[in-house]
Amino acid sequence: MVQVSSSKTWRLLLVSSAALYLEIVLIRWIGTEVRIFAFFQNLSLIACFLGFGLGCFNTRQRGNLLPSLAAITALVVVVNLPFQLWREAIRAMSSALSFAPGAELWGDNFSHTGSGFWILLVLAILALTLFLILLVIAMAPLGRWVGYYLETAPDTVTAYSVNLAGSIVGMWLLAILALLWLSPPYWFALAFVLILAAQPITWRTGLAGGALLLITLFALRPAGGSAIYWSPYQKLAVTSLGDSQYQIDVNNAGYMSIANVSPAFVASHPDLAREFESSSYDSPFQFAASENRVLIVGAGAGNDAAAALRHGAAHVDAVEIDPLIYSIGKRLHPEHPYDSPKVNVVINDARKFLRQNHEKYDVIVFGLLDSHTTFSGYSNMRVDNYVYTEESFRDARRLLKPDGILVLKFEVREHWAWMGQRFYAMLGNIFGRDPITYFAPQMGVNGRLFRATVFLESNSQRLLEKAAEPQLSAFVTSRPPAFPLTSQGAPPATTDDWPYVYHESHSIPRPYFTASFVLLLMTFLMVRPYFNPTQASTWQFFLLGAGFLLMETQLVSRLALYFGATWMVNCIALTSILTVLLLSNFYVKFRPPGNLSPYYISLCAALIANYLIPWSLVPGSATAVGILLCVANCVPVFFAGIIFTESFRRYGGRSDAFGANMLGAVAGGLTQNLSFILGMKALLLIAALIYGGAALLHLTKRERAVEYGIPENAGAAASSSV
Repeated sequence: MVQVSSSKTWRLLLVSSAALYLEIVLIRWIGTEVRIFAFFQNLSLIACFLGFGLGCFNTRQRGNLLPSLAAITALVVVVNLPFQLWREAIRAMSSALSFAPGAELWGDNFSHTGSGFWILLVLAILALTLFLILLVIAMAPLGRWVGYYLETAPDTVTAYSVNLAGSIVGMWLLAILALLWLSPPYWFALAFVLILAAQPITWRTGLAGGALLLITLFALRPAGGSAIYWSPYQKLAVTSLGDSQYQIDVNNAGYMSIANVSPAFVASHPDLAREFESSSYDSPFQFAASENRVLIVGAGAGNDAAAALRHGAAHVDAVEIDPLIYSIGKRLHPEHPYDSPKVNVVINDARKFLRQNHEKYDVIVFGLLDSHTTFSGYSNMRVDNYVYTEESFRDARRLLKPDGILVLKFEVREHWAWMGQRFYAMLGNIFGRDPITYFAPQMGVNGRLFRATVFLESNSQRLLEKAAEPQLSAFVTSRPPAFPLTSQGAPPATTDDWPYVYHESHSIPRPYFTASFVLLLMTFLMVRPYFNPTQASTWQFFLLGAGFLLMETQLVSRLALYFGATWMVNCIALTSILTVLLLSNFYVKFRPPGNLSPYYISLCAALIANYLIPWSLVPGSATAVGILLCVANCVPVFFAGIIFTESFRRYGGRSDAFGANMLGAVAGGLTQNLSFILGMKALLLIAALIYGGAALLHLTKRERAVEYGIPENAGAAASSSV
C-alpha cells in the first residue's frame, strides 16, 4: 500500500490545525468587537466556511499563505479604525440593517432618522460586506492548501483522518489559551506562527509575516483607562469609579457593577442609607419568610451575595459561569462577600446547577444575568440561553422550601414591554398565580445599584400575605413596571426547544435576512466560476455538508442542557464529534462499505428517533441522561462520517468535492435560522430531509457509472488498490 509521505502528512496536520484554530479565533474575536457577529454568531462561521470552501475549489497551485495573514491584519485594523462615525456605524450596525429608521434593536440606542439613518445604513452594509470579505480571504489560502494535500494524497481516507486530527489540535490550542485567560494578541500571534510554519519559509516570507504581526498587535493594543481582561467567555473592561466602586463592561457594553453598600460607606452617605433597602438587590428580601438559605443564579461580581448577607443569610450558594468575573469580584468588592464562610461559590452553568441540585432554599434569586445589554450576545444560536425557559423556572420551583420565594430580576425597558409580559405570563402559568411585580429604579452613589423589574413567586400563600402588609403593598403600588400586568397578548413562552428569550415571536429578525442576503450574494459571485451545478455529485457533497452542520449544532446545543453551556463542554462536544468522524474513517479504511444505501437509511432513522425520543422524560440523573443523549446523537454522526468518507474516497479525494461540502455547510448555517420559527429539535428533521436528498442523488445510476467508474458493491476491491 502506498503511504502518504511523512513531510506531506505533517504539512497537512499543521495547515489543518491552523485552519480550525484561525476559524475559532476569528469567530470569537469579531463576535466580541462587532456586535452583530455576537447576535448572529453563525455569520462569521459561515463566512469562514465560504472562504475555506472557495480555497478547496482552486488547488491547482497552493500559492502562498501570506494573503491569509494580510487579511487578518486588515480585519483587525479596520475594526479598530479611530473614527467616530465609523465606530458609530459598527455599533449601530444591527439596528441599521433592520432597514427601519429610528429602530432600536438588541439594546442599541439608535435614534438617527432621515439622511443620518441612510448614511449609517450604507456604512453598515459596506462594513458588513468588508468584514465578510476579509474573513473569506483569511480562510481561502488555508482551504487551498488543505484541498491540495487531500487531492494529491495516494490514500484519501488517511489524509482526511489527518485533517480531522489537525482540527482537534487547533480547537484545543485555543482552549488552552482560554484556560490561561490570555488575550487576543496571544491568539493572533499563535495563528501567525501556525500559518507560517505550515509552509516553507523564506526570509521574505518571514519578514513579511513578522511585519504584519507587528501591525496586528499594534492595532490590538487596549485603548482608554480601563483594565482589560479576557475570560474563556468574554472581554471584560473594569473601570474604577472611586469610593471602591467599579463599572464592568462586557464585550464593549455596560454589563454589571461593583457597588459599595458597606456599613462605613452607608454611614457616610445619608441618602444611600435611606434608599438602598429599596434597590433591586435588597428589596426582594423584605418579602421572604426566611432568608436562611439563599441561591443566587448569575452571582456576578458579588452584589447579590452581599445583599443576602446583609439580610442575615446563613448560607448562600452563588452560581457564576465566568471564573474571571468571580475573581474580579473576590478581589475588588468592598464588602468581600466571596470571602465569607457563609458563601459557597459554584463556578458552573446556572441551568446545569438547577437541573442537578436537590437542596431546598428560602430564596432563589435570578440575578440580572446579562440583561443590561438588553439583547445579549448570549442569544445567538451557538450559546443558547437556557436559563430563562419554562423548564428552568420549574427546576427552580422544585428547589424552593414550602414558604420559599423565587426572585427574577430583569431590566425591562419601555420599548420592550413584551419581554416583561413574557416573564409575567410564564411565571404565572408555572406557579398558578400572577407574580408580584414592581420596578426598582437605579440608585446608590454613581448609580451602581442597577435598575430592574422584579418578579416574585412562591408555592405558598405566605408571599401574598406578606405583600398585602400596608408598607409592602404601598411599596409595590408606587413602583409599577413598564408593561401592563396581564398575560393577555403576551409573547410565546421560551422553552428548551425554543430558548430565544430575546426574540418576541417565532420569526427571523430583519438583520438576519439582510446579513444572509449579503452573504448569499457574495457566495454566488465568488463560487460561480468553480461550482458545477450540473453534476449530481456536486449537490450530493453540498447536501452532506448542510445536513452535518445542522446535526452538529443540534448536538452541541442539546448537550448544553445536561452538562452546561460552558466553554469546556463545547470543546468536549466538538472533540467527540471529530473523534466519531475519525472512527468512521477507520471503519471505511478497514471495512470498506459496498452499498451505501443502508447507511443512509440508518442515518435518517437515527435522526428521526432522536427527534421523537422525549429526553426530558427519560428517568435517571441529568448526567446519565446527558451521556445517553450524547451516545444517541453520535450514532447519526458515525453514519454520516462513513457516508462522506466513502463517497469522498470513491470520488478520488478531489478538492472540488471538499469545497462543495464546505459550501453546503454555509447553506446549513443559514438554514439554522429556521429554528427561530420551528424550534431547535426541528433541525433534526430538516437534517434528515437533507440527507434523504443526498441519498437520492447517490442512487443516480448515471452519476455512479460516469464519475465513480465502479459498481456499487466494489468498494472493498477499490480500497485494496489505494
